[in-house]
Amino acid sequence: MSGSMAPESHRRGRRAGLLAILAVAVAWAFVIQASGWAQTANFALVRALAHGTPEIDRYHWETRDKSYFEGHYYSVKAPGLPLLTLPLYETLDAAGAQSLSRRASHNADVHGAGRWVQGGPPRGNYGYSQARAQQVRGEINNATPMIWALGLLGVVAPAALLLLLVRALAERIEPGYGTAAAVTLGLGTLVMPFSTLFFSHILAAMLAFAAFALLWREREGTPRMSLVAGAGLLAGLAVTTEYPLAITGAVVGLYAISRGDVVRRGAAYAAGVVVGVIPLVAYNLWAFGSITHSSYDDAVALQGASGHAVLGLNDGGFFGIGQPSVEVAVKLLFSGRGLLTLCPVLALGAIGTIVLYRRGRRAEALTIGGVALAYLIYNSGYWLPFGGGSPGPRFLIPALPFLAVPIAIAYRRFPATTLGLAVPSALLMVAGTTTLPLIGDGDIGAWGHLLNVGIFQHTIVSVLGGDNSWPALLPVLAAIAAAVALAAAVTPRLRVARDAPMAVAVLGSWALVASLVPRALVEAPGKGPSDGATAMIVACALAGLVTLGAVALAQRRLPREPRLVAPPPARLGRFRRPLAGDASSQPEVVEHN
Repeated sequence: MSGSMAPESHRRGRRAGLLAILAVAVAWAFVIQASGWAQTANFALVRALAHGTPEIDRYHWETRDKSYFEGHYYSVKAPGLPLLTLPLYETLDAAGAQSLSRRASHNADVHGAGRWVQGGPPRGNYGYSQARAQQVRGEINNATPMIWALGLLGVVAPAALLLLLVRALAERIEPGYGTAAAVTLGLGTLVMPFSTLFFSHILAAMLAFAAFALLWREREGTPRMSLVAGAGLLAGLAVTTEYPLAITGAVVGLYAISRGDVVRRGAAYAAGVVVGVIPLVAYNLWAFGSITHSSYDDAVALQGASGHAVLGLNDGGFFGIGQPSVEVAVKLLFSGRGLLTLCPVLALGAIGTIVLYRRGRRAEALTIGGVALAYLIYNSGYWLPFGGGSPGPRFLIPALPFLAVPIAIAYRRFPATTLGLAVPSALLMVAGTTTLPLIGDGDIGAWGHLLNVGIFQHTIVSVLGGDNSWPALLPVLAAIAAAVALAAAVTPRLRVARDAPMAVAVLGSWALVASLVPRALVEAPGKGPSDGATAMIVACALAGLVTLGAVALAQRRLPREPRLVAPPPARLGRFRRPLAGDASSQPEVVEHN
């Protein structure tokens, strides 16, 4: 290849990678989810702010995620996401979007797509009033398209930025594999369902991870206090969006000062954090008259007939966080909705982190591992570890982009194993996203049932006159297929024959563990995973095996690639290993005759 062609090839690859991430974002944007308590709590605060007040009194029956303080109701959510989407809400409201939202909801209902809210008896959620239940459910139903529109800015756009940041860092440690790592994060982890829900997890995770990415860039050049302060600002904004992101801020702060000049760098980072939390402090002062009183104080535990019969939902421990539990940590990873049960590819992120450390990127590897471990410990001490009816342990989401970066290493070192686990991870997350992400007290067998009968969440097609069956889902599936195809096109050929036997063993082991361990972790009889859940696991494992077989067969028919021969290692000192991307570590191309 001539020297003039190499830059053009690089540009084409870069464009294909960007298009792959764009396709993932389009898939998220096409889905219009039903609105649960967390979404309506955020939306209630958006509307309250639009009326110049932090009080959600007029909307409080629409959500149970609320607090009651001195005669008024407040959303328990941090103000970051509502503040970000407030200008868009006011613009849409002035343009008559409320009426369009009602018409879209009515159109979906009339054409067989159904409503966005639950039916049946009120069961105490609306003060035991059937009339209020019908009214409130109708209001939520009519507002859901508007909530979806706000989510395009507040959730989908930050999720796309998150994938771009992961791709950029992954390319630094394993050139050519960044897009694969980013798309795996977007389709094969909890980022997939939560990028379609009006929750604040994705925005907060993006801000915190951006702080890490900025410091990584600063670390590879000359020291710049402005970048360190900027990272602190991002970390502070993450806390303004989600309170527990203080954990990431602390770990990333250690990464910031690990370069040396501890006092100056620590001061710069801390100053940025202070600026980033100013909106949160101002909101607390405005709403509660105190900078230390948060929206989680006086959270409603039981609504009753008044809407605030019992308060103190998070009063146990420190805002609901008690002593960490090993048993709970195991459930967070291996129960029916455990992280490694539903997203097994993340285990390769942990292995890739170890490889990253051994390569010499010790500060980065320790930061990645520190964030992941810190969130597991924190989450294992929270009174509601899975966050209610979540499709998985949603409070672990801030750790996911950190673990996604070293997945790029895994794609190169263990291509068959990584691809084999990425397939069931993506299938389970796509199934959950498109059927019933807020799964309640059920298990993933519900996803298999809804797939079988062909009933899905609403999509753009639903509000344009279609129903919510398979045809309405086709644009989402087409976007996902485009993302996978583009990621495959830009990624170097995965030599699946290298670790195929290990991949088969790992896939089989995952299927066995994911099918049996959740049953062993159940404490009450009759509460274990359903046969449908086991069937979903087995089917996804088989899909992974079939994918590996198809890739291996296709590669046998392709011409052989140039063999890569590594040059003798350069002398780098006694304790230093070459880093990925060093000129001394790049292989020499030897063409076959």
